[in-house]
Amino acid sequence: MASVRPKSSPRATTSPRATSSPANTSSGTHNFTVPAIPGDNVVTAWGSYTKMGTARVKVTMCAKQTGTAFSVGAIALVYNASGASKNVGAVVLTGPGNTSCVAITFILYTAHLKVHTFIGDHGTIVKTGPVQTIY
Repeated sequence: MASVRPKSSPRATTSPRATSSPANTSSGTHNFTVPAIPGDNVVTAWGSYTKMGTARVKVTMCAKQTGTAFSVGAIALVYNASGASKNVGAVVLTGPGNTSCVAITFILYTAHLKVHTFIGDHGTIVKTGPVQTIY
């Protein structure tokens, strides 16, 4: 009998990649990882989304500080069919090894979900990672 290994956590990846298909808009919870900031090893981020019918989506975002920076985080941007957006961010201000997670349900912002990481310095975002379209 072949052994089955448990699926690894998105946090355990060394090179974050989407774990859900960009076209995957079906119901249920879909996990994803957020691309790293090229050249900087200071933040790892991941999250999930759950579509609830056609009008609501719950988005969870987490960020872990993995190196020295004043602050790091991850942002999720949700869009409606007209292109208007809202966002939620997970920010870490307390140093390497610490994690921050946030979750929110958006109503009528289910057309697109995009995510990226960032490095902050005293209230200013000084560097961002590539934006990844989740759906």
